[in-house]
Formats: sequence, C-alpha cells, structure tokens
Amino acid sequence: MKKGLTRSLVLALAVILIGYGVSFSCEINVKETIHYDFTFPPDNHTYDYASIVDFYYGEYPDSFVGAVFLGTNHSLPDSLAWAHTLPPGFSVPPALITRAKLWIDVDWVDTDHNTVKIEGTFDWDPLNHGGVNNTSYDLTGVNIEGFWNNGALDVILWADEERLRLFEAKLFLDYEDNANVEEEISSQPEGFQLDQNYPNPFNPETQISFSLPERVSVSLAVYNVFGQKVRELIKASLPVGSYKITWDGTDNQGNRLASGVYFSWLSAGGNTSTSKMILMR
Repeated sequence: MKKGLTRSLVLALAVILIGYGVSFSCEINVKETIHYDFTFPPDNHTYDYASIVDFYYGEYPDSFVGAVFLGTNHSLPDSLAWAHTLPPGFSVPPALITRAKLWIDVDWVDTDHNTVKIEGTFDWDPLNHGGVNNTSYDLTGVNIEGFWNNGALDVILWADEERLRLFEAKLFLDYEDNANVEEEISSQPEGFQLDQNYPNPFNPETQISFSLPERVSVSLAVYNVFGQKVRELIKASLPVGSYKITWDGTDNQGNRLASGVYFSWLSAGGNTSTSKMILMR
C-alpha cells in the first residue's frame, strides 16, 4: 500500500514537472529544416524560401514535451539563442528582398511582464502582448549593414517573466536572386520612374514597379489617405535596374488593411514620385 502510494506520488510529480517545463537532465535542442516554395497557411502565401527551427528536449522527434520552456523560474533558462540559415550565396544587394517575415510560436506571454525581447544582430521592441502568443516581425524594410550578408540570421529570445513555452520559429523570404537582378539591369533604364501598380484595383496582392538609372538610396513606402505611413517596403541602396515589389495589402505589423485608396511613395536620390492604388476586399 505504502509502495503503491509512493509510486503514485512520483508519477504525479513527474507530470507536474513536465507540465511546467521543468527539466534538470534534458538539454534544449534545435532542429532546422530548409524549404523552397513553402506555403504558410496563416498568410496563404507561398514564400521562395523558409527556414524552420523546432525546439525540443531529448532526441528528435521523440521529444517528451514537444517544446521548450524559458523564464525567470529558477529551474528554467532565461534565454535561448538560435540561427536561421540564409540561402546559399545570399547577399543584399545585389539580391533584392521583396518580403521577409520572422514568425515565432510562443505561449503563455504574461501581460504583466512586457519585457520579453528578441535580440541578435538587431534590437527589437518588446513582443506584442495583449493575449497574442504567436508573434510576427516584418523584416522587409530592414536596412542594417551586414544584416542579411552573414550567411545566417541570429536570434536570441530573452524571457523576463516566469514562464514561456517556445515551440517553433520560422523565417520566410521572397527575393530576387543575383541572376534575376543581373538580367534586369542588363537593359539600363533611361531615368527614374515609378509605374502604376498592377493589378489596380487589387485583392489580395499587387506589384509596384520602378526603375533606377543609377545606384541610389531608395525608400518605397505605402501611405493611407490621411498621409500616414502604413507599410515600408524597401529602405536600401539599390543598383541601376528595374524592380517589381509585391505588396499584400498589410501594414508593418502584418495586419490586413481595409478597403480604400492608398499611395505608393518612392524616393530615390533627389527624386520622388507617388501613385494611387485601390485595395478592394
């Protein structure tokens, strides 16, 4: 009777420890898989490239938890570092990123402790709380020297709250590789030009085309009718050539914008140009 009671207590304690993510003997591991032409269901979009990192304890895939735990709890690590491998030979420029997103699947974000951060070769604001667990970062307009050119994108997640459960991190990229860029710049445009987006009206995506007669610093953004910038598509130094950028009707936080009139605004060197776009949901 006593032996049976002791065994039951041990089993119950093991269940509690697993439920709270406490592991004194299992090392946190990561496994990265690379995909081309990967469709992400929440976006309903097929990306050119995806790096998916899974977090687990023990031997993959026979993880006894299926995720890992971070936090200020004394039994948990308070941070975790990993890296997303970038496409072979990837360098920006001359490669041109048309869409980039870092998506992190994390549960139990405590809204009383909004100091969870992601840091690496870059600094981010705190995670978006308010009950939203899965958090997405739009990296399309990031223009930091060396950001995309080191072969991998390094990430560190700091958990300044008692407990987080981290499942998966995904990096998605749409880009034009070196060959495409070289093909486009072989016929050099005569002058600066922002073309009318196509299709227009559009739903859910449209392409914004522009031409550069020389290498300049370029800013391409989308504004609403109130003059507010809702999406930054490009902020980079680009070589001479013609470019096509896809906009999916979302803002910088990945939220779908309402139907209405928007304006593409292009600044390149000392030149600026705008074009009217109509989004119809």
